[in-house]
Amino acid sequence: MIPLELFQVISGSPKIAAKPLAFWVVLGALLIGWGMLGALLGRVALTRRPGPAMLRVWLAAMGFLALVALAPAVAYYSAFLSAEGAVIRHSVVVLHLLAAIAGYGLLFAVPYTLVVRLIPRDVTADPTDPEAAAELTRRELLTRAIIVIAAAAAGTLAVQWTRGLLRPVVAFGQSLFARVKELPPEVTPNEQFYVVSKNPPGFDPTVDVNKWSLEVGGLVARPRRFTYAELRALPAVEQMQTLECISNEVGGNLISTALWRGVRLLDVLLAAGGATPTALRVAFRCADGYSEAHPMDDALNPTTILAYDMNGERLPPAHGFPLRLLVPGLYGMKNPKWITKIEVVSTDFQGYWEAAGWSDEAVVKTMSSFTTLTPTHRLGEVPLGGVAYGGDRGIQGVEYSTDDGKRWKRADVKPAGGPFTWVLWAALWTPTAAGEYRLKVRAQDAKGTVQVSREVPTLPDGASGYHTLRLRIIK
Repeated sequence: MIPLELFQVISGSPKIAAKPLAFWVVLGALLIGWGMLGALLGRVALTRRPGPAMLRVWLAAMGFLALVALAPAVAYYSAFLSAEGAVIRHSVVVLHLLAAIAGYGLLFAVPYTLVVRLIPRDVTADPTDPEAAAELTRRELLTRAIIVIAAAAAGTLAVQWTRGLLRPVVAFGQSLFARVKELPPEVTPNEQFYVVSKNPPGFDPTVDVNKWSLEVGGLVARPRRFTYAELRALPAVEQMQTLECISNEVGGNLISTALWRGVRLLDVLLAAGGATPTALRVAFRCADGYSEAHPMDDALNPTTILAYDMNGERLPPAHGFPLRLLVPGLYGMKNPKWITKIEVVSTDFQGYWEAAGWSDEAVVKTMSSFTTLTPTHRLGEVPLGGVAYGGDRGIQGVEYSTDDGKRWKRADVKPAGGPFTWVLWAALWTPTAAGEYRLKVRAQDAKGTVQVSREVPTLPDGASGYHTLRLRIIK
């Protein structure tokens, strides 16, 4: 496992690792490397205080491994995540790989240290005598080299054993979500994606893409217009992102997730020469008269995109064809549709809904809800489940209560489709008796903050409170 996986990381190509010659070359190199490390540790183990010295050697070894493997490993892992449709954050990938290297180092160090402690030492020798120390080192060199190779193998086996233990847990989690019905799909089909507009039904704009263009002006160096084809010719990005309407009630269904494709707003602004130093906000004007604005920090964030595709299809008219904005972590009102003009301004531009009293920041509040319950259920196993969303903060955990919030139990949470998406949660609850129950659910974002329990209405900055259901259990 170790030779093959390490070669994959260092080379960045799993196909090369499958070649027998390359495999045996890497295997031999690793054996030599572990042998040299064993010799060094053997010498260190003979010192008066081997513990701190051995720790420094192990840290140096892991540091060397990180130095050699980190850059290609980041490229390899990033390519893997990109193939899975995930949004790549370089810092997160680096931290993940450093943690993996440190974990492997720990798994190797522990068995090595245990074995060294268990091997009898020649207590008659004087460790302060250089000649005696050298003699002992020669005598134990081969033994120490073999020990460190054995420690590496033990560490590998520990990883495999841990993975083996986790497989049933993962399988149970998968079967649990299969057993809990009425959970929404992780990616919402276009026809099921919620639609909210300031326009009366039937009065959304219909844009002729052949006549449409995107004007980029205001405080930019080179104001210009982009045709639809020119926008699609710019470097494209894909981003899985959940949108929630700011008017979504607690437990409401004005929330959905899609895979979006488009161009970074930053790239569009740079194509227009970039913003001038006096720029304060970026304003957006739309074909239906809607307007919105964002501070420069949000506009220049690489995760802010102008989307033209939705779930692998051309952006549907109801969702803003030919172009809409997507800003992770903000309510839907901050993600305008049918954009026709982008203007960089030096004023505190107020958008359509802000002028009507809604929040200017419109940061998504952490939410959770049930999606699986009917008012009545027979005594026995009751499947519970729903969604939880924390904007760009992510979700760390979900808890449910069957006694009106007196006691809370942990639910299973399915891994998110990306850093800006909702998660699905599920649990199986078996009530002890028939009767009336009051169920609640709450979520904790990835920063450790539990969602707000205080109930407030949607105006001006979004609703809060725990989604609560009354459930009647019958025999």
